Amino acid sequence: MLQFTPLSGPYANGPEGAASTVECPKALAYLVEIDQVRILLDCGAPEDFTFPPSVKADSESPLQGSLPEILERMGPTIDVVLFFHSELSHMGLYAYAYAHYGLKCPVYATLPVQTMGRLQMLEAVRSWKEETDVGPDAPVHRFLPTEAQVDEAFDAIRAVRYMQPTTLDDKCAGLVLTAYNAGHSLGGTVWKLRSPSVGTVVMALDWNHHRERHLDGTALLSVGAAAPLAHAVGQPDILITNMERGLYTNARRKDRDAALLEHINRTLTSGHSVLLPVDSAARMLEILVLLDQHWAFAYQHQRFPLCLVSHTGAEVLERARTFMEWMSREWAIQLLDVPEKGRGRKKQSVVKSPLDFTGLRHFSSVEALHQALAPSQVKVVLATPPALTHGLSRQLLPEFLHDPDALIVLTGRGDPGTLVRTLWERWNAAQADTDAWRTGQVGTPMVLGGQLSYELRRRVPLAGEELRAYMEAHQAQDRAAAATRAAPQREADEGLSDSDSSSEDEMDTETHADPGPSHAAPAASKTMDMSFDIFLQGHESRDDGLHYRMFPYVERKRKVDGYGESIDTVHWLSRRRRMEAEQEEQLDPARAKPAPKQEVPELPSKYTSETLNVAVRCHVLYVDLQGLSDGRALTTLVPQLQPRRLIMVNGDAPTRTELGSLLSRHELYMPLMGATITVGGLSDSYSVRLGDALMGGLHWHRMEDYNVVHLHVSPDFSSDAATPTLVPLHDATTLQAAQAPSTLYIGDLRLSALKAYLARQHRIRADFAGEGVLVCSDRGQRPVTVTKQGTGRIVVEGNLSSSLVRVRQSIYQLVAQVHQ
Repeated sequence: MLQFTPLSGPYANGPEGAASTVECPKALAYLVEIDQVRILLDCGAPEDFTFPPSVKADSESPLQGSLPEILERMGPTIDVVLFFHSELSHMGLYAYAYAHYGLKCPVYATLPVQTMGRLQMLEAVRSWKEETDVGPDAPVHRFLPTEAQVDEAFDAIRAVRYMQPTTLDDKCAGLVLTAYNAGHSLGGTVWKLRSPSVGTVVMALDWNHHRERHLDGTALLSVGAAAPLAHAVGQPDILITNMERGLYTNARRKDRDAALLEHINRTLTSGHSVLLPVDSAARMLEILVLLDQHWAFAYQHQRFPLCLVSHTGAEVLERARTFMEWMSREWAIQLLDVPEKGRGRKKQSVVKSPLDFTGLRHFSSVEALHQALAPSQVKVVLATPPALTHGLSRQLLPEFLHDPDALIVLTGRGDPGTLVRTLWERWNAAQADTDAWRTGQVGTPMVLGGQLSYELRRRVPLAGEELRAYMEAHQAQDRAAAATRAAPQREADEGLSDSDSSSEDEMDTETHADPGPSHAAPAASKTMDMSFDIFLQGHESRDDGLHYRMFPYVERKRKVDGYGESIDTVHWLSRRRRMEAEQEEQLDPARAKPAPKQEVPELPSKYTSETLNVAVRCHVLYVDLQGLSDGRALTTLVPQLQPRRLIMVNGDAPTRTELGSLLSRHELYMPLMGATITVGGLSDSYSVRLGDALMGGLHWHRMEDYNVVHLHVSPDFSSDAATPTLVPLHDATTLQAAQAPSTLYIGDLRLSALKAYLARQHRIRADFAGEGVLVCSDRGQRPVTVTKQGTGRIVVEGNLSSSLVRVRQSIYQLVAQVHQ
């Protein structure tokens, strides 16, 4: 039995329930429960990392409320987390939940998703820290982790590869995970989950069926490069996918790219600049590859600079070059077939990666961009983030809005309430056909006009009187903290002095009580014995002694026993380890650990905010570069996969109505936000033990990833173990009542697999004569036809011959036969 609950998505329930929806910022999270195992699919956050306050519901369900409230209650009870893509909408809240909500269960993602997701989070953290206070006392609470929390959370992710079965353990024993390519982003994943009770569950969120410049299409395709993988995810028991773009029709990639490059070239040749707000990792690579190829063809002499303004852009490109095997198959083949130059040991491969981007210039701040290039110089600037909610793209916006001939290219619509959504709504309203963007057409640049009012936040260093007041307060705070730290140490030193004096008195008493040779010592020895009287006892030292030679220095007294000054063994051991580590580094430099990052002290600063009213004089163009499937692909691909049950999420009310009628042939579920649905409740799984009397006579049969056998048994609970033992039935009446057919055939026969098997094993030629009819013809014998009629019924027709027998035996070989 599987229970599915959407926790957060792009559409919330409207006041009229299922008949209406309200669009909200995109933060994806879903809960899947299989046999009391809780699996969290994604843990996303909006770009501003804020969640609207929840409305108190009548029921006290733990699945009601905002996503942070749900995770705060259920975080420790989650057993597995699966991530699909590296975007903030998929994993933006994970690091915060890991640090504050106890979400420390096993987490699985592909290696590119883990790496690019970390860089996306670091980009967001650094951008927000430069604009506003993100601490717990901030006026606006943002669920934003620190950089250390981001590193700790993403280090805990278990990276997997495509087509690598991963067997879960502990409470999740029996579940097998396999990742497949989803397209859309580097390392994007379609998850396949095998469960003994539910069967095969395929989860595909935000996938792309088209092959792009740096990525192949999804493995869900039954044609093209992904065709060999289609059978692995085909015919699942349950398919979970999204229908957010179910009513959209994507523009042709050729027309879209041609229009984009034409408008960029026209703007540059007229002497003006172009701004493209992009994300920091997921879709930025596709846009960079497109522009870099155009620059290499059209601007060979680098007449127009191509600039990337991002905090982590250089590291993203460096890491992306190490993931070439995760990208297009065509790129991987090109890198394997590169020629070699040189001879002998000096020969080297001439490798030129498509991600070298020789014409790209990277800047980590707007100030660095202006120092290298004047604002009036013609250029193309890619800046983060895409929604213009904060960061470098928002700082660059006034520079382009004032220029009447500049061009701003919107690569996405953005979330409701963001600045990019405001610009998109004005651009769409100015189009001749307001529905052109969703019907496969590319719009035209428009001068929006009017005013655009938004808040621009900055962090500026303190100066003058503010800096002096801050330094005085900081020094006073340091003095108070030093005094607080010194007080326990001072009392410990006094206690140590008292204990030393007491031990010395005891030693002196023992010396005078023992009439030994020590009394015959010379006068000098007596003088040294009497020298211990100069130490003060009790608390008299507080009045007469000086404890601090300089503030806040604490004079530490050396500990002395009867054998002299004691040795600090910890100091010598740590010094020995340090010397051994230095020797190992000299012998093997490759094993040397990287030097720890030195923390640069932050300059005293404050946050300022100003409201800008800017006249929108530039041209604005919207080009859909999100790389997602459309409604036509959804309605075509789902019937090809032939799922037994279909769960669709992320749809508004019109989309649910339209797709509900188009996919009515399937057992379809469209749960609302916060509603739990139960799928496949007719079967249950149990853990049992097979008795010794059964194991000797069982004949197991292979079916996909399982071994099956048919039994007539009864459970025996007489043993002390919690798991019952299965024993054979001996009662003739009971055995006769439980009698089953002589043979059970388990599995779904695919005629294409039968055709390949006949050609490989028996050299029998087979051809399709129509839908569901396979004609098998052997030399010198009449043909045999194999027809699939309905569910579970296969008809084999032909004259009695060796061909008929071999075809019949081949069918038996392709299904599991479970005998009584």
